Amino acid sequence: MMTLTLANSVKIDDNIRIMPELNQIGAHLRAGVICAQRQSDERQQILSQADKINVVGAGGMLTAAYEQLRNAAENTEEHLLLQNAIRRFFKQSFIVRDEALVRKSGEELVVELTFAGYLPNDSVSRSQIKEISKLAIAHYKAYEKLIADRSINLDRSSAWLLETLSVLTANVLVDRAGDHAFIDFAYEYFETAIPRDALQSTSADEYGAALYVAIQQALMKSDVATVRAGLLVRYGTSVESLEAFVEFNRKIDKMLRSTSVEELRRVVDRQGAPLRVIRHMMETQDDLPALLQKREAFLDEFERQVNREYSSMMARINRAIMRSVVFLVITKFLIGIAIEVPYDLWAHGQIEWLVLMINLFFPPIYMVLLRLTLNVPGYANTEALIKRVDQMLYGGDNTVLMRRQLAGRTYSSMFSIMYGVMSLAVFALATWLLTLIGFSPVHIIIFFVFFSAASFLGFRLSRLIRDLEIVRSASNGFTFVRDTLYLPFVVAGRWMSDKYAQVNIVSMVLDMLIELPLKTILRKIRQWAAFIDDRKDSIS
Repeated sequence: MMTLTLANSVKIDDNIRIMPELNQIGAHLRAGVICAQRQSDERQQILSQADKINVVGAGGMLTAAYEQLRNAAENTEEHLLLQNAIRRFFKQSFIVRDEALVRKSGEELVVELTFAGYLPNDSVSRSQIKEISKLAIAHYKAYEKLIADRSINLDRSSAWLLETLSVLTANVLVDRAGDHAFIDFAYEYFETAIPRDALQSTSADEYGAALYVAIQQALMKSDVATVRAGLLVRYGTSVESLEAFVEFNRKIDKMLRSTSVEELRRVVDRQGAPLRVIRHMMETQDDLPALLQKREAFLDEFERQVNREYSSMMARINRAIMRSVVFLVITKFLIGIAIEVPYDLWAHGQIEWLVLMINLFFPPIYMVLLRLTLNVPGYANTEALIKRVDQMLYGGDNTVLMRRQLAGRTYSSMFSIMYGVMSLAVFALATWLLTLIGFSPVHIIIFFVFFSAASFLGFRLSRLIRDLEIVRSASNGFTFVRDTLYLPFVVAGRWMSDKYAQVNIVSMVLDMLIELPLKTILRKIRQWAAFIDDRKDSIS
């Protein structure tokens, strides 16, 4: 009877094996969470007692409004906005080559970030400002050396410096202890679950770095800058040793283009759903270490967290839809002024209003309609997530599963031929329909550009749902037709997105024509206000 009672007390589901104790990975996760919580508490205590900077002055509303416009034009991940704003600040500081400005850049940066709404006022200590200025000086000295060294491409090397500096600065301002604990946990899990010999294209030396990159990209949604800075810190390389810094960054660039990183990223992404839920539990559940010791209580709370993730995911999709619509409208408006309207006046002697309105409004409306096709996963997915996390933290070996995932599926070359023919047919059909409406070749190209961009943005939103899926959702006739018709535009949109990220014309225009003069003028106004205050204080 006692054995039966004990078995029932740890049983969650008839399909889940009895695994009451944390395995090694689960125990390490618990220890990592405790360590991260202790570090965060110590950091908060130090900050609460430190002398902080209070930001006052002109330009707060104007700066915040511009940042909203600038972020809409860039259309990047929310958690990267602070880092990107820091990079723009230092890029402008380095371009003018004013060492005096760089030396006091810590305080100037905090002022701008506070005005822009990235940081609460009175939240940054003087010691943090000194640390940021120290980082800026070190990277600026390296920048000056690279300018003098003609053997290294300056655009490439300055990008390395600015990416590294922006991430390290963001790490000073934001507590990353929880992120580091999660990355270590994910690394240990996938290192155990993915056998090194299963990756034919990866040597033993490359495996560790490639897996780290895959985790950053798939689970943390990190950009190249975050990956680069993380690898530099992980392998103990900094700008203090410039030759080693340059050589290591060349290796990073080569690795980021390798097939092994992409192969690992796909597996980590596909198997990452339960880890993403755990990460959010680490961020919101202060009692997670205690929960982990009680398997039944943890799995119950895990299920509740999954349901919360479903709800918050749809809210994130709605926000992303709005940002994407604003991005499309802004970009299309600028393109219309620069290309479409002048072309109409030159080729037709008048503005083709119907064509212009279709090109302007159809992609955003299409984005909104795509939202209606996105739904949360069903209970079968929730159940599969619970089983997987149970196996992950309380169970045994996962290697066989990962070998199956790495093996992938093989398809006949006939499918590739059919896919190519289908894509051409879709573009041909769309071209024919647009021609009937009165579109010229230039109008058709513009339509394809923005429709492809909208399709890719919509596809990225559907990936938010895939992030929590471990069971593939069932397809029906509608989804089959939808995917068949819009997949060619998604592929075209991804290609354009990659090119746009390299040369973001809209962002360059905003940076050079608006941000640089605007923030320079506001900085001078703040300096003048400080001068007037000093003069008033000197009058007895």
